[in-house]
Amino acid sequence: MNITIVNLGYVSKKTECFTFLYKMFSDPHISNIKNPILLKMFATLMLSRAFSTCKILKKAPSPLLSITISQAKKLQNITQKSVDYCFSYSKPICSYSQNRLILPLYTIYSKTLYGSLFALRPKKILPPLSVFEEFVDFYIQKVSDKYIEIKPDAVIFSNHSLPVKIAKGESYEKDTYIFCDMIAKNLNMKNYYIAFQSKLGPIKWLEPSTTTILASLKEKNVLIVPVSFVTDNTETIYEIDFVYANKAKSLNIKLTRLNCFNDDDEFIEVLNKILGKYI
Repeated sequence: MNITIVNLGYVSKKTECFTFLYKMFSDPHISNIKNPILLKMFATLMLSRAFSTCKILKKAPSPLLSITISQAKKLQNITQKSVDYCFSYSKPICSYSQNRLILPLYTIYSKTLYGSLFALRPKKILPPLSVFEEFVDFYIQKVSDKYIEIKPDAVIFSNHSLPVKIAKGESYEKDTYIFCDMIAKNLNMKNYYIAFQSKLGPIKWLEPSTTTILASLKEKNVLIVPVSFVTDNTETIYEIDFVYANKAKSLNIKLTRLNCFNDDDEFIEVLNKILGKYI
């Protein structure tokens, strides 16, 4: 049985902007639009965002592809199994395969992440990483190490947001709070916040926003934990490391981000232990 690690996708050069956005907004699990004609119209309309996305590349082209390739190679070496990779909205695109075990590199479950994967009808799709004790213990240790190192006045757990209309139909928001509260309780944190980032468009999304929380912590030493992301991408290296970092500087906030796990050998070993339950 082949093992495939999965992530949403990346934009690392201009030619990928339009393709990525069109594929993403053509996904009915993302847009929540069921009518195929309206879905194509919506996806085409949203291509207007490609111009702003391309501008981001000047400061932060996504490293997701190269890191994912390294993750797959390291996993293959340690598991001695065939391990490949694919993306929901970038090349190589995930495609139908009956004899495939899919390992999504997502912390919290959402149909916006898993919906397109279920449509592939693989042999097995593993649940989000927060379900596994090995990952939770690893996560707590990484947050603990950084917490002890910088001794922050406050911690922001920042998860990727969802439109409220979509979030009402699933447990994403609740699961986010359960996971973050559990981490904070284990580390006896006294001052922490759970927030949501990466909002798009004028509709209502999950709140509070990370920027709102950040604005309330003027002149503090703040640790930000990117809950959604185990691998660096545009939302970490641009939104957090550039946009939020600049906002923090203007507020005299000392902002430190918990590093993503990427192809760290300890993280690869955690994934190996998880896969060991199924292969």
